[in-house]
Amino acid sequence: MSVFSDMLKNYIHEKDIKVGALAHYCNLERSTIYKFINGKREPASEQLVEQISCFIQLTPAETNRLKESWKMARMGEDTYYIHKSIEHFLYDFPNVSPASHTLAPPPIFRRLFSKGAELSALKFQTGRGFFGAPDYPV
Repeated sequence: MSVFSDMLKNYIHEKDIKVGALAHYCNLERSTIYKFINGKREPASEQLVEQISCFIQLTPAETNRLKESWKMARMGEDTYYIHKSIEHFLYDFPNVSPASHTLAPPPIFRRLFSKGAELSALKFQTGRGFFGAPDYPV
């Protein structure tokens, strides 16, 4: 089971949705919807997830949670959280004060790189956009 299938199952049960009607609305076989629910398969596109959420009549926040859980199921939890960490870093990067010269890596990176190598804070030089070499072995 995946996060997406658990969430989809809960929404279908909570909103009392008939799987056959959902399958007909999405132009899919009923067995395909059951495969989504049981975690044996994920929808092929984000548009299909939107179509499902439209039929179930999810709120925008619920639709967003369902889409994020679909992305997590498609790429795997570790990869999803790495992408989210990078996205947050890039989004918040302009807000880093120029006085700070070290950045602590997010916990997920510490966990990934802790095998055999001690990961310390990544240091960089703020002048003229030059980034120094990291101080941990590769």
